[in-house]
Amino acid sequence: MNRKKKMNQALKGKLKKANAKLQKSNKPKYISKAVRAQQEEIEQLVIAKTSRLIIRPLRISDSEMVLSLFNEADVINYIGDRGIKNIADAQHYILSGPLAMQMKLGFSLYCCQLIDSDETIGLSGLIKRDGIDEVEVGFAILSKYYRQGFAKESINAVIDYAKSTLDLKVLQAITNPENDASIKLLENFGFNYKSKIVLPTTDNEINLFELR
Repeated sequence: MNRKKKMNQALKGKLKKANAKLQKSNKPKYISKAVRAQQEEIEQLVIAKTSRLIIRPLRISDSEMVLSLFNEADVINYIGDRGIKNIADAQHYILSGPLAMQMKLGFSLYCCQLIDSDETIGLSGLIKRDGIDEVEVGFAILSKYYRQGFAKESINAVIDYAKSTLDLKVLQAITNPENDASIKLLENFGFNYKSKIVLPTTDNEINLFELR
């Protein structure tokens, strides 16, 4: 066997191992019965109902909506690329992000579901992250549902839940400085601009708003 052939076989072997490792990393991790039972209990929760929406914790079955949402141009431009490129990524995000936060803190980013059709149209809820002192209001709606008042409707329900049920006195929110629509929406709810900040996970300046 000549040297070139040996090198090609070695390279193929490395690629095979890398692909096997990648496929393994995309497989759902084992979830204990206790954690699964807690997740199932959370999935039955309804945080709020509006005239058109059910606001509830995310479920694994929401993976397709999450995948679509985080690959929309506005979400990538104004929120950032979260690396959610397939259903396995979306499932991992739901389990390790919103569901994990819900189990730990009792709140999270929630799913917005249409009452009439059961279709899921985006996220709206509460977040606690490094670099933000208070609990943060966050939202993102699929672009096909823009300009129909769904973001406003969901945020109103989330703020009411945060104040009346969770007894949160102060809420904060962050936006990309160029996201005029979100800035205007926050200001309509009484959020006041506080300062520009840089989160630990990025080098970009963002606007910090606060509601008291």
